Amino acid sequence: MLEARGGVALALGAGGIYGYAHIGVLSVLEEFNLRPDFIVGCSIGAVIGTLYGSGLSGEQLLELGMGLRRNHLLDLRPTRMGLIGGQRLEGVVRLLTRDRRLEEMAPPLAIVATDVERGEKVVFTRGPAARAARASSAMPGIFAPVRIGERLLVDGAVLERVPVRTARELGAERVVAVGLGMLEPGQMRRVRNAFDVLMQSFDIMQREISGAFAVADVLIEPPVAAANASAAGGAQRLIESGRAAALAQIEALQAVLRKKEMAGRG
Repeated sequence: MLEARGGVALALGAGGIYGYAHIGVLSVLEEFNLRPDFIVGCSIGAVIGTLYGSGLSGEQLLELGMGLRRNHLLDLRPTRMGLIGGQRLEGVVRLLTRDRRLEEMAPPLAIVATDVERGEKVVFTRGPAARAARASSAMPGIFAPVRIGERLLVDGAVLERVPVRTARELGAERVVAVGLGMLEPGQMRRVRNAFDVLMQSFDIMQREISGAFAVADVLIEPPVAAANASAAGGAQRLIESGRAAALAQIEALQAVLRKKEMAGRG
């Protein structure tokens, strides 16, 4: 269970298939022995954070990322609530994590979702991790919402694309944020299919309302916006973009973690 206050949080943001870049970032952090005190994940960031927190190493995530395909995760099952059921994604995460609960994650993990009926943010720190990750990544109109208790939940990115603010609310003194796919004014991304239309629309909306990035101590932004993630080799290119972005910030990352170590000794 996430009880620690203070320290360094890693905030892994939304981005759909661009989430492969999170794997690249985590692999660099592991190579340099830089470990956050806790992770806060939203959408695909919640899925990747769950896999990492369950004990999968950066190298194992790299192998997994190269092997998984969309059809391994997506069950096309149109209903009045969404085109994709989400049970397949939940099942794969449950299998890979050995059905761990959030209380068992190391480093501790919090997952952000949105209550679509109340318009409220929901932060999970307890309960089945795979279920919470599925709820957090239930993109409206594409994935069916997930009912947990009395709440009907959809993608956490509806309210907070990169969960920096939530990390602060949970007590983080410093936050390393990984943002994926956010378009800058004037930047163009090719729109090839319905998924691209939805992702682009989310990006435009979030660009206008999001000010959370400014409060991150270190911001890692892999250059994924122009990538054709669905093309051959797309996963590898996205992973490499995450690695390159993390390596470009390695001195800042080391400085943040050194502050953590010094605080621990004091």
